[in-house]
Amino acid sequence: MASDVENIQVKREGTSVSIEIKVPKDAIREKEEEVLRLLGQELKIPGFRPGKAPKHLLLRRYGEENFWEEVRENLIQDWLNRTLKELDLHPLTTPKVKTLEFVKGEALSFQAEFEILPEFTIPEDLKISVEEPPPAEVREEEVEGVLNDLRREAATLVPKDTAAEEGDIVHIKRGEHIWEGQATASKPIGKQLLGVKAGTRVVLSDEEGNAEEFEVVGVYRLVLPSPEETARHYGKSSWEELKEEVRKELLARAEARRRDELRRRALDALAETLNIPVPPGFLAETVEEEMKRFPKTEEVRAKVEEAVALRLRREILIHRLAEEKNLEPDPEEVRKLAAQEGEEEEVIHNRLLFERTADWILANLRREE
Repeated sequence: MASDVENIQVKREGTSVSIEIKVPKDAIREKEEEVLRLLGQELKIPGFRPGKAPKHLLLRRYGEENFWEEVRENLIQDWLNRTLKELDLHPLTTPKVKTLEFVKGEALSFQAEFEILPEFTIPEDLKISVEEPPPAEVREEEVEGVLNDLRREAATLVPKDTAAEEGDIVHIKRGEHIWEGQATASKPIGKQLLGVKAGTRVVLSDEEGNAEEFEVVGVYRLVLPSPEETARHYGKSSWEELKEEVRKELLARAEARRRDELRRRALDALAETLNIPVPPGFLAETVEEEMKRFPKTEEVRAKVEEAVALRLRREILIHRLAEEKNLEPDPEEVRKLAAQEGEEEEVIHNRLLFERTADWILANLRREE
């Protein structure tokens, strides 16, 4: 491998990698001059135009130790990135860097330790079984719930001067923002809206006891349309037609969830069969990030670690499958779908990758019915 680095030592044990790099002297001198040029442009030295101040004045103003620390950090970042690219290494964890030797203007060597993806191959014959999830189904109460929501969305709001009663809609304002709430004894905030009148002020408290004062700008009676009126509002000829449309939509969503569950089971089954290791440092970093959202208890940590390990093992398998079986989504397809769905391209890319890799597994195995 052609490289400007005088000496590279690479040690690998499983997913752990250690690199020692000795940076050539001329690169150190070049970086020294580069940092000096930047300082000369940034620092204002009385009596000198930008970039014309002598080195000793720049170092006095900036601080000599600060200068050499910046040179050292820039060199480490530059040469670590350069070496990783040349060796085609992709760290999963943040590299832990340790300076081994640094002589100002003369020598720099450092060590970087990190973890990478485990190496394994996908067998052609997948001797695994995946249990089918239960058939998709839609409960009648789900259909009724959606229909009730549709009726409410099509309802008419009739202003009233009297106090808010159960089921009434209340508009409250603070500053330039207006919120809509429903007066109801079944919810903490809704209960506080019972009895308020338009033109008055109300103090609302959340479950943590935080209180805010709002202006009541309107109280409205919610007039629901009849079932047939609701159907016509949504372009359907009858309530039964709307109901059937809702049922079909809910069933399609249930089928999609079932399909995704089957995909997850397929990926997890193959990952378990291949005994794919999750790099311990990568797992620890991810768990720490996840734990920021949860109570800091050992029981919670154990559950989070188990869930994260399962997810990371699945993601590692997806990465390898996409690479070996050429399953990466076409960038143009990703862009089009992202525009159509109003989603981030990364979200669409990851979804397609999940679907394609899992579907490849399902197409190459036997399943238990």
